[in-house]
Amino acid sequence: MRIDVVVDTPQFTTDTPIDGATITDRRRFEQVGRISGKIGKASLNNPESNENEPSDPRRIDAPWQVPVGVTQGNWDYVRANQIASDYDSFVDGDPLTRVDWQIIDRYLPAIDAQSEGNPGPVVADFGCGTGRTLKPLLERGYRGIGIDLSIPMLREFKKKTDQNLSQHACPLLLHANLVELDSLKSGSIDHGICMFSTLGMIQNSVHRSSFLRHVRRILKPGGQFILHAHNTWFHLRHPGGIRWAIGNACGCILGKNEFGDRIANYRGLKQMFIHSFRRRELWSDLTNSGFTDQTWFGIKPGQTVLDDRLPLASDLRLVGWVVVCR
Repeated sequence: MRIDVVVDTPQFTTDTPIDGATITDRRRFEQVGRISGKIGKASLNNPESNENEPSDPRRIDAPWQVPVGVTQGNWDYVRANQIASDYDSFVDGDPLTRVDWQIIDRYLPAIDAQSEGNPGPVVADFGCGTGRTLKPLLERGYRGIGIDLSIPMLREFKKKTDQNLSQHACPLLLHANLVELDSLKSGSIDHGICMFSTLGMIQNSVHRSSFLRHVRRILKPGGQFILHAHNTWFHLRHPGGIRWAIGNACGCILGKNEFGDRIANYRGLKQMFIHSFRRRELWSDLTNSGFTDQTWFGIKPGQTVLDDRLPLASDLRLVGWVVVCR
């Protein structure tokens, strides 16, 4: 099985490569390459390796040590073993994942049996984590590329593929910052997915737009990109939501944050960053990145069945959206 993807910088790891993936010997001295250290096969194969994880949870890295578009709190998150090992059980049964899958099932249906000369389409999962979304697609006939900044997450994904997938179906796993995907060949994937508000973990609208432009460039003409993002205005329904909105807006005016930025403790980690979107903001970001054809689905609290209609006053009633972009 062949995937025609060119990777020419040291921030990528190909631990379970699909036959035919091309790795060149060029070494461009980029920030992610510097901060990642040794990220080759030993890192994914050795679960005891902690070279990419903080030795002290109170440690604060220097700004040059933290990847572009990543906060210190999120940098700790992607390096934490316990987050990766418990991730599947943590999200198991979350209704948001059920609606995600109904949309993916509609737009990425099962592929008929493939032959050597007619391989399945390539799906890239941007922020693949432990493979919760991509692995079922591999089992349905797609070829896959899993891209994530978290080596512990990629280790967990690799365990699943080693145990439950044939070598023929194993994905190409790439360790990379979503903001810096220059080394992925243009027009090299058939479809892309970015689920569970991974986009919102990128700090700063400039960096989020950079990621979306990379996706548009990497996607083949006619390909689909499925994106899940959280809704800013839903926070108004939480206790203290109005106070948060006022404080957030003031911080925005003073240049301290962008409207929709949130910092909170999460699963034992401090200062986790997440950006939630206004619908107009997300539409604009996608359109300006070249995704002019968009199909929107609203996600309501506790929803388990896909609804094709956006409800009235959706900006206040929805947890977020899934957008199918072309």
